[in-house]
Amino acid sequence: MLLDRLTSIEIFVRAVELGSFAAVAEERGISAQMVGKHVRGLEASIGAKLLAKSTRFQSLTAVGDQYYRRCLVVLGELKAAQEDIYRNMSEPSGSLKIAAGVNFGIKALAPMLAQFQQQYPQLDIDLTLDNSPPDMKKEGYDIIFREQLVGYEYLVATKLRSYKMIACASPAYLQRFGTPTHPDELERHQCLLSNLPQAPHKWRFYDGQKVSTPKVSSQFTMNSGQAMMAAALEGAGITLQPMFQVSDALSEGALMPILQDYTLPEVELYMMYRPSLRNTARLTALQGFIRQAFAQDSLHNDGGRGFK
Repeated sequence: MLLDRLTSIEIFVRAVELGSFAAVAEERGISAQMVGKHVRGLEASIGAKLLAKSTRFQSLTAVGDQYYRRCLVVLGELKAAQEDIYRNMSEPSGSLKIAAGVNFGIKALAPMLAQFQQQYPQLDIDLTLDNSPPDMKKEGYDIIFREQLVGYEYLVATKLRSYKMIACASPAYLQRFGTPTHPDELERHQCLLSNLPQAPHKWRFYDGQKVSTPKVSSQFTMNSGQAMMAAALEGAGITLQPMFQVSDALSEGALMPILQDYTLPEVELYMMYRPSLRNTARLTALQGFIRQAFAQDSLHNDGGRGFK
């Protein structure tokens, strides 16, 4: 009976994450009717409806939402308990499905994970790089690396670091259009912006306690910070970049800093993971490895690896 109940809980959790019985049925190789039977069995056992179904989609009831969150904890503790048995007997094993932004993934995360996987060869790692917000539930990611927590409140988040931003442009652009001396002058310039829907379009400059938020605009938008830097190098406009991303270009004079009397908000990088991974050997090993890698980065604040 306990095994049946655990199976039902696993099926219920996946039904919530995938959004339909049919998707769970295809994933597990059973019928949609069997998926419904498992969910109805749970509802009967607790005496309350977990899912509010309609003809187009299904959503959690208030009770279902609470039950779903508790189920994540239960499944996570069971997984952690199983891994703890082997923690001292063998190295971490299993799989980790990870998503991150393109720039951070290429310049920092992929090299880290390559070293990590060589250290723990029994682990399978699946890395996806995309600047669009990953769908943790439908895509089945275990861990994501993001700069914003909004929309991922159901995950466990760990702040990894902050990094400084700088406004800059090519000498050719500044010679042609002039060098702004106040943030408000940016309204008359071509400012390279992101076309991602979740990207902030306000540029904020701080001068002591005063904040300037110029109404920047762009005729050239992109979904990649690296692409913006490449466009800026070609004289296409002014870009905001993490300091480490443009440090070489600044040193070489290919890009010139502007508005250096003002400061920009630092951007924070978070590692977020499913509660079911908490205390597992896989996650513990990866967290320790990444923290050590950042701690050893001598260019922690102003240089080093790129992010997004």
